[in-house]
Amino acid sequence: MRLLLLILTFLSADFEQVKISQLFAEPEHSKGHLTYRQPDYLRWEYTQPQPLVWEVDGAKGNVSPQVRQVMTLILKSISGEYLQPNNDFDVKQNGDIADLTPKRRELKQLFKKITIRINSKTGIADEVVLFEKNGDETKIRFTNAQRTIDE
Repeated sequence: MRLLLLILTFLSADFEQVKISQLFAEPEHSKGHLTYRQPDYLRWEYTQPQPLVWEVDGAKGNVSPQVRQVMTLILKSISGEYLQPNNDFDVKQNGDIADLTPKRRELKQLFKKITIRINSKTGIADEVVLFEKNGDETKIRFTNAQRTIDE
């Protein structure tokens, strides 16, 4: 199966995020909503356990450089840019699973790999798992997705 046959121009979805860290006795759970608009708008809104909004619109946004880097990573994963040959990650696809291994030094310092599971019916990510260099893991599952695509 070839992933990313369509160009995603808009996505609105709920998400559940689970962070497993050596620093926490129990996994941290959070919920929220995301809105993506091509080419580079992303609003990541946590609703639980506490409200928090991160928003990036091109070069504008209310986030630190570190958060911007993670949001850019999420943006490029959602848009499918990272599923194509790119300078940031080596991509290995097996069915509707894509494993991204960092190429650049600064990404290698953060992540061992990123796994993206694509829903074969909708063509968009159901789940993204970030495997961090320090052993932490963040799993994000997307539901109730509404999308607009260009073929």
